[in-house]
Amino acid sequence: MNKLAVSVFFAGVRMNNKTLLAIIVGCFMTSIGQAQEAGDYRLPTAIQPTMQSIILRVDPAQTAYSGQVEIQLTIDATVERIGIHQLGLNMTAITLSEGDNARRLQAEEGDWEINWLSDGSPIEAGQYQLSIIFDGQHSTDSLGMHRVTFEGNEYIFTHFETMHARRAMPLFDEPSFKIPYQLTIVTPEGHTVVGNTPVASQGVEDGWQRVEFMRSKPTPGYLIAYAVGPLDRVPLRGMSVAGFIYTPKGRADKVGFVQRETPKLVSALEDYFGTDYPYRKLDFLAVPEFAIGAMENPGLITFRTDYLMLGDEAEGSTAEAALSTIAHEVAHMWFGDLVSIQWWNDMWLKEAFASWMDTKTLDRIYPQFEAGLKLPQAESLATDQQTTTMAIRRTVRSSRDVNADIRLNYAKGSALLGMLEDYVGADVWQQGVRIYMKAHAWGNAAETDLWEAMSKASGIDIGAIASTYLNQPGFAILDIDADGNVGQKRYLTYGMQAPDFEWRIPLSIKYKQNGEVRRTSYLLEEKAGRIDVPEDADWVFPDAGANGYFRWQIDSRQFQALLDDVGELTNREKIALLDNSSALLMAGRQSVAEHMFVVDSLLKDNHPLVFLKALEQLKWVADRFVDPSNADSFARLVDEKLSDRFREVGPETRPGDSQTLIQMRPRLLRVLGEYGSDTNVRAAAVVIAERYLESPESVGGDLGREALRVLALNDDGARYEQYVETYLQSDSEDQKSKILGSIYFASGNVIQKHLDFSISAAVPAGDAPKGIVAYAGLLESHASLYKWLEANLDAYEAKITADYRPRLPQFMAGKCSDENLALMQKFFADRGEVYAVSLGKAVEKMRTCIGLRQRESAAMLEFLEQYAD
Repeated sequence: MNKLAVSVFFAGVRMNNKTLLAIIVGCFMTSIGQAQEAGDYRLPTAIQPTMQSIILRVDPAQTAYSGQVEIQLTIDATVERIGIHQLGLNMTAITLSEGDNARRLQAEEGDWEINWLSDGSPIEAGQYQLSIIFDGQHSTDSLGMHRVTFEGNEYIFTHFETMHARRAMPLFDEPSFKIPYQLTIVTPEGHTVVGNTPVASQGVEDGWQRVEFMRSKPTPGYLIAYAVGPLDRVPLRGMSVAGFIYTPKGRADKVGFVQRETPKLVSALEDYFGTDYPYRKLDFLAVPEFAIGAMENPGLITFRTDYLMLGDEAEGSTAEAALSTIAHEVAHMWFGDLVSIQWWNDMWLKEAFASWMDTKTLDRIYPQFEAGLKLPQAESLATDQQTTTMAIRRTVRSSRDVNADIRLNYAKGSALLGMLEDYVGADVWQQGVRIYMKAHAWGNAAETDLWEAMSKASGIDIGAIASTYLNQPGFAILDIDADGNVGQKRYLTYGMQAPDFEWRIPLSIKYKQNGEVRRTSYLLEEKAGRIDVPEDADWVFPDAGANGYFRWQIDSRQFQALLDDVGELTNREKIALLDNSSALLMAGRQSVAEHMFVVDSLLKDNHPLVFLKALEQLKWVADRFVDPSNADSFARLVDEKLSDRFREVGPETRPGDSQTLIQMRPRLLRVLGEYGSDTNVRAAAVVIAERYLESPESVGGDLGREALRVLALNDDGARYEQYVETYLQSDSEDQKSKILGSIYFASGNVIQKHLDFSISAAVPAGDAPKGIVAYAGLLESHASLYKWLEANLDAYEAKITADYRPRLPQFMAGKCSDENLALMQKFFADRGEVYAVSLGKAVEKMRTCIGLRQRESAAMLEFLEQYAD
């Protein structure tokens, strides 16, 4: 989103809807129109780097480091200056050489973290070498080149995506500058040093070792990675290339599960792409202080420790999340690394494919998890429905721009790819993927290159369909009458206004006639059309396969018939039906009672993951509507609907349990323990939680986490110190992560104490926001949270990763109420543009939630009367 739009959304909380709507229309159109433009935030293309050597002198025990880069340049035309990225570095000597001729250049700081290098004289076309000697400070926020102390040892790690390589060294820090890098690290002997490529040579002199790595394949600067410190390692065997898993000292015995399973995932990906893994090695690195889940650095993929250090066995959601993350990052070796994006407005091009590919890979290799029942559109539609959401492809100038609505790159992009694959067929889609990879290997590509490959494989203009989802925000809701007439308009939650758009929508339709279920398809290319469905069809389900990126509403008689016949739907389709029902409630198209009828229908389903999605919808309703006036009635509803299932599955894992049941059981315990009235359930949670705190290997991590949450929700805070002490003493990274995500004690003194703890040195920067996010979702009043932020905002922002700082308003958009909305607007009103985009989204989310509660509270009370005493 451009700066005007940011300012509008910041000020828009005081504008009337009509004025705000008119400005938003202009902003969105500008964003769409500028998505392809270059600007002064990009480096000039007349200067092209062709290779860069990097020498770094680092000591993990020191906060400072020094280095030198030498960059080979091709300058196509006479220029006055050379632009290069750097942030926070001290460049002490800058030399531009052409053969034997050398010039000393001076640096002038410009916009967009560009430094302009010149000596006042023109620089003519030719071949040059740019040498820069510099020094800098290691960061502490998990971005750039950061220094970490873990269990008494010091380490250096890196995380450069999106625009953070410039914090470590001067370079041309744009994805389109895809060149070979030659890395050398000088560090005290005794440390392990690892990088993207294998070691070419290594020697020691005067107590310092010099490690030179092999020259890399062409690589964008944000994918450079290295680490220094007392790392341990174990081999990854059974792959087409050599590989190791590196861990902090003394932790290499914790990666048995990942060590065993990774080769299967690599092999499956090689098979899909039809090519061998493209790099010389595949190492994994467990990073104790990490900003995100993982990062796809070629040859050296970095992970949060709790994704790799799971021990020899893992189960349920913990195992699936680890396997999915590994598949995602290894898929990036093709999508994103071998074929890279040109600029960050196409970030979706790599993230969507990796997300889509990780689900496809898990479904093939680990069918027991039924990963295909996790619908990416269920996540993205909830974000994309907001009027403050931006198009995926838009003008991007900075990391802050990239991070706005960043999850849409993954979830919406993945959902779009799934819909398009379903439209053209899986075999044709795979052929198009291979054409695309072959055409752009070791280079850069844009979205048009992908659609060209897909159209070549399919004979269909795929780009004409896809562009309507990528270059404009939102999605359609389809109204389908009993005669098959279908119309589209932009889906909006109740009371919201926004520009309308049109989408090209591939429909796969299932219907029932005369006792037989049939299918048909239709491409809706205009505002209205007609699907080929008999007038006497019992029901119509317009999202057969559950790949559609839209919402829908059918004739009420047919909808009731569909619910009565819901067994004719696949498990995936049942989940999509449930998700769509929630959207109709949010749009004011059905009541909460009507939605609860759909939820109830699927709470009776025998499949654990279908039941789980219905269970999550029950909790979603509870989080928004349960208060002291109706809590007892809702508890009786919960007991009636869930207790039999809990007695059937039991509180703990049993031999022979399916992986889907292992995923479902913890959340069943949570909902019963939080909103039900059965004291036996809470007692069971206490037993499980205490055992998990004492011996995490004796309880599945997902079950342990939910038991800890139930215990905390029903405790006065007395056990808080036990949680923290276990966290500090634990050598299980998975347990530590789950404890930190389970501190739901709501007593006043514990809230203050835990928020202080969350920004202490004991908590990694990437986990620091967990405390305030949890309490924003739990506490009816946020007054104590804003009081804490008033006193601690500087310390909080200094602690957390820089990319998280602008998201604070969204972190606070938990429990919705007029009071909490007013507190939010007052706190952020005068705190600058950094929060503007996030504040606009948070305010809209809060208002939508408040409106839902006001609109449906009476209907909820009426619905709950059947569960009253």
